[in-house]
Amino acid sequence: MEYRLAKPEDAKEVYAIVQDTIKRIYPKYYLPEIVDMFCEFHDKENIGEDIENGNVYVLLEHSRIIGTGTIKENHITRVYVSPDFQGKGFGTFIMNQLEAEIGKQYDKAEIDASLPACKLYYNRGYKTIDHGIWECADGVIQVYEIMEKQLKKISDRCNNLRLRPYKTCDAKTIVTWIHDEISFRKWSSDRYESFPITEEDINKKYMECNGDCSKVDDFYPMTAFDESGVVGHLIMRFVDEEKQVLRFGFVIVDDAKRGKGYGKQMLLLALKYAFDILKAAKVTLGVFENNEAAYYCYKAAGFNEAALEKEEYYSILGQKWKCIEMEIDAAFL
Repeated sequence: MEYRLAKPEDAKEVYAIVQDTIKRIYPKYYLPEIVDMFCEFHDKENIGEDIENGNVYVLLEHSRIIGTGTIKENHITRVYVSPDFQGKGFGTFIMNQLEAEIGKQYDKAEIDASLPACKLYYNRGYKTIDHGIWECADGVIQVYEIMEKQLKKISDRCNNLRLRPYKTCDAKTIVTWIHDEISFRKWSSDRYESFPITEEDINKKYMECNGDCSKVDDFYPMTAFDESGVVGHLIMRFVDEEKQVLRFGFVIVDDAKRGKGYGKQMLLLALKYAFDILKAAKVTLGVFENNEAAYYCYKAAGFNEAALEKEEYYSILGQKWKCIEMEIDAAFL
């Protein structure tokens, strides 16, 4: 996957994605006159001009553009993901990057919300501050929401995050974040026999089985918390005799707080602990290819894909899931 500023030669492909998304998705929500208005507004000329001004970003998979987003000062616009790639976390990733870019200069991000995206923005912390009106053909009126998000307030909440050793009482909260078996296996792979798990299952693995590690000082389960309580969890374990390589696992964040920077901040705190306290030289982790949201969270925290001689697959729920190996070394901090 690649995320970068759009180039002039990308204009045709960006235009095609925007138009295809509007024509396939918007008729479910809008009258034909309003759909036509969106198509006319996001024409080749406007897209080309925004690219020339350095305002447009694109997300690529296998050299193919699958999503895009545009920034004008602190205003986000034209966030589209190809319908063939929706529901896989790509829209969330693009929004994370756009907000991070805006946050370098502004306290707030603003966005004009179409009906298909309102819920996504609301779940990200945006609030409606006003309404705009567009006059379309044949007297049809389009009313849209103008939404705003306080970027620094979200950042401040994440900066209040703390990391401490895991307590047995944490398990009661952690199990409430896992709602289905697919999510469960993305989180735990084959480390637990059956779904669902209980707090007793977690505590048995950690307290009685030492996280399946042979030495007590090889295993470090950790919990992230803020003023609201427990919000995240992960484990660390040394995988070599020299205690140079530390592996992260069971990384999870309260599902009500995902997409707000908590996962990245927890990982950064864990990396600091790994390098400064445990004196590891490298941290590794594995993420399934179908867990795009986690993959991009790890990328945002500084992890990169590791070069492997052979691709690794797991048999999960009757399917073969590819595992991507990622790593980061002490030079990061």
